Amino acid sequence: MNTLISTFRSLLTEPRQVIDSFLNDNRGTFMHPFLFCLIGGVIVVLLNTIFVDFSVDPQVDESVADNENLLRLTEWTQIASVRAATQFLPVSMIFVLILSLSVGGLIFLKGKTGGFYDHIVINSYAAGASFFVLPLLIPVWIFSGQSLLDPFLNSTLPAMVAAGIMLWIYRHYFSVDSFMDWIRILSAYITGYVIYVILIGFLSAVVGYMLFAVERLTEISG
Repeated sequence: MNTLISTFRSLLTEPRQVIDSFLNDNRGTFMHPFLFCLIGGVIVVLLNTIFVDFSVDPQVDESVADNENLLRLTEWTQIASVRAATQFLPVSMIFVLILSLSVGGLIFLKGKTGGFYDHIVINSYAAGASFFVLPLLIPVWIFSGQSLLDPFLNSTLPAMVAAGIMLWIYRHYFSVDSFMDWIRILSAYITGYVIYVILIGFLSAVVGYMLFAVERLTEISG
């Protein structure tokens, strides 16, 4: 736990010290980026599951209301989408956002790193650091009085919280000190985030279909 906290603190103040130490095989007292991400993700998912009720009442268009199969498929897709952006947000960040941001970094931050692997490490540390602030969303989700189907609660707010920490680390790691540097950093992040949104939408649809299929198989076998 001390190593976890020490790594987080150093990422906020001297991210280059943490990241370059790992890339140069001189880890010192800092945690491995993937372990750092994994532990933080598990903690946040557990806290989310314990304190927040993520059940939602899906809202579907009237055009599909007469088709029971399409209705249930749409409902399951909505449920999967909401859970991916709230309860299991760290999971989607670990498996999708880190890769997506690394692609954006590879495009707009050429010459700033040693290649794609370096971006994976940078974004793993940055995502792991953002997990420390994601629990701040728990009281908002509990006491807002709004359905988690609200795009602000299940998309905009989590994205803003995570981006705040990750861009802070970007800024200090890449020594952003000019307008063009900011343009490159923001372009890399926004491009990666757009890729992430597209992939998560697709994966949510796949998961929704699988849950629908399991439900139908259960009904048939029952």
